[in-house]
Amino acid sequence: TNPTHLPLTFPIATRLSHQPKNLKSIKPMLKLASRVILLTFLFFSSEGRGQTTIANGHVDIFGVGYVAEDPGAFDFEFLIHDEDSGAELEPSSTVLQINATGLQSVPTAPEFSFLGTPGSSVYILPKFEEEADSSGVIFAGVGTEEILPADWGLGGSAIAIELTGVLSVPLGGKFVLWDEDIFGDPTPLINSSDLTNYPSITVPIDNHSHYYWGFTEPGSYELAFAASGTPAGGSLQSATQTYTFQVVPEPSTFALLGLGALALATLGLRRSSAQRRLPKNAVPSLQI
Repeated sequence: TNPTHLPLTFPIATRLSHQPKNLKSIKPMLKLASRVILLTFLFFSSEGRGQTTIANGHVDIFGVGYVAEDPGAFDFEFLIHDEDSGAELEPSSTVLQINATGLQSVPTAPEFSFLGTPGSSVYILPKFEEEADSSGVIFAGVGTEEILPADWGLGGSAIAIELTGVLSVPLGGKFVLWDEDIFGDPTPLINSSDLTNYPSITVPIDNHSHYYWGFTEPGSYELAFAASGTPAGGSLQSATQTYTFQVVPEPSTFALLGLGALALATLGLRRSSAQRRLPKNAVPSLQI
């Protein structure tokens, strides 16, 4: 009898060992691909969670005012004020988005070492409106115009806005707020990685100010701030507000991760299929 016409048989253990092994090697790649895709979706879907996202325009990120609870008594309001729409927004339900177009490199001058190593990446909201508009990012302000001298009283102090807690930042990331003089020399004011030395800014009442806002890594920053001041009649302290800053990386960052993970998974599947095929020149087993 011609042995090539006999049924092909392979040990059961061999057939069973291939599938679990191949699936075990492929599953992590498929999970990685799915997680990257999910992360990309969640990263850009804050509106789906009932939050308002602001990504450009003139916005007072710190808008400090007060309301009269009863005659002679005042309480701070600490809100986000959208100058373009006039809307007053609660920080807890607002996402301040820093677009990828704000990506810059840390200057080589040693005075900017508080931002990181020279040439490393930093996402910046500029101090000047023209630069912010051309970069397509938020023109971030600090406003105390609602606190009037007639109400605040003579001898009252300026308003302190303090970073009271760093709730979450991306791995290796930090938030820095600084100012620069007319010569471009920087003065760090708030640094989330060094609150001992740089915890707060101080702004006058009835004032509008702008600074540089820097974020060293893409991702979500949840930071707690509070405002305080001393009018002529006593001291005031606002409730702590949690701010969410979402730093968006270049689209290629997530796209490449997702494509890479999917490519690996596809390659694993192809190898798995190839391993399960019987080669044409294989010698069949004989059934006895």
